[in-house]
Amino acid sequence: MAKVPAYINVYASLKKKINNGEYEIGEFLPAEKELEHDYDVSRTTIRRAIELLAREGFVLVQQGRGTEVLDVNFNQYLNGVTSISETLRNQGCIVRPRKVCIDVVPASTKVATALQVKCGEDVVRIQRVQLADDMPIAIMENYISKSLVPNIERESSRIISLYKFLESEYGIILESAVDKIFAKNASFMESEILQIPYERALICMKRTTYCKNKPITYDYLKIRADKYQLEVNTTGRL
Repeated sequence: MAKVPAYINVYASLKKKINNGEYEIGEFLPAEKELEHDYDVSRTTIRRAIELLAREGFVLVQQGRGTEVLDVNFNQYLNGVTSISETLRNQGCIVRPRKVCIDVVPASTKVATALQVKCGEDVVRIQRVQLADDMPIAIMENYISKSLVPNIERESSRIISLYKFLESEYGIILESAVDKIFAKNASFMESEILQIPYERALICMKRTTYCKNKPITYDYLKIRADKYQLEVNTTGRL
């Protein structure tokens, strides 16, 4: 097995620290001499690692000032039905869930209303913590009528993007969605799961998706606001 170059190890370590907030947006990385000492490598190695970070937009090297940490966000465009998982993949991330839990629960009033089923009727609940390059990005809950997805509870190891899975395995193509987007502060448990400070801002989305005007999923997503943003393009006035 080929040995990983030293500059790749330094790059990966610095990128992880940026993603975890150890180096905050607007802050400067330690000086090259300090990084040489910390990683026990040459200045050339440090410069190659920082060059990679700069190329990916994580830092800006400013002559005479230092290396500034930039705001790198994942953009999801809300002009079509797409998912967090698809967005992250399209932006070059390795996407995987930390764990997937699928169970059958009685529909709450809110879920029943969204899915147009009876309150208390069995629905499938899919719970995940989604990772991008091993960084936790979102806590995801999806609800879907049990009759639409027979035996899906056996497929937890195969679900990365639920929307793609519904298309490929059940022939369900999501054509439209209604989103309710709001912000909240992370609870203690949410902050632990997402590895962010307590009460850090989250983007929350409650979404109902449709196929041929029939509701398919009700989704409740809690997303790291420091790493993810939503973009909407509109025309005309109401």
